[in-house]
Amino acid sequence: MSGLFGHPPQIFDFPCNERVRMMLRLECLGNRLHQLITLDTPAAHEAWLSCHFELYDLLSTRSDVKNELLQELERQRQALSRYEGKPGVAADRLERVLTELSQTYTQLSDVPMRLGPHLPEHEFLNTLKGRAGIPAGSCSFDLPALHVWLKRPLQDRIDLMASWLRHLEPIIHAAGLGLGFMRDGSEPHAHVAVNGAFEMSPNGRQARLIRIQIHDERELVCEVSANKYVVAVRFRQLNAQLGLSPIEGELPFQMALCDL
Repeated sequence: MSGLFGHPPQIFDFPCNERVRMMLRLECLGNRLHQLITLDTPAAHEAWLSCHFELYDLLSTRSDVKNELLQELERQRQALSRYEGKPGVAADRLERVLTELSQTYTQLSDVPMRLGPHLPEHEFLNTLKGRAGIPAGSCSFDLPALHVWLKRPLQDRIDLMASWLRHLEPIIHAAGLGLGFMRDGSEPHAHVAVNGAFEMSPNGRQARLIRIQIHDERELVCEVSANKYVVAVRFRQLNAQLGLSPIEGELPFQMALCDL
């Protein structure tokens, strides 16, 4: 796709319910953690710790995260199971998808209901988290142990960070898997925004996720509002002052109402 247009598409995901909103936040934090851990600078690994604390706070304030994810995986498994034996369905592909959903469900079921219990058990992490909200609270004179740890060999730091995250990986994986099947389960359709605005009736479809793709060299910002009567899309452009400017003319884009 990027070869046809000369640049990759800009993609915008918009949740239509609280469950999908929570899954997108988990995916965002998971992607950030996995990117930061691969970098080799102490600053990146200090940023990894801050992101890890964000994940811990998200899970600690939402006691229903695990059950919500389990319900979503089971909902998708049941929805896809209805295609078994249907003409035109790739049986091998469907079987692999159902197996992956079942395995992820089992792995997530084994995660302790009390999420993130390792933080209070590790004085090092607990101390860092206690100062995470203080401006410049991680200076060397405040947290000397952190700065000594950041001088350890790279692989030692990576191994320890991976161990801190390991018991939460099933949650991150479950969120990403559910979102992936949701995105892949609906075909995008071409539309045109006039002067940056577009509206349509979903014809009763209750989308769980709205995904918008656009090929344009401008730095665009997309806003979406949706209910059972109308889906409204608005595009604006990021200007030199980092404000939002209106767009003139026709702007083609693709939109998928994901409801798997």
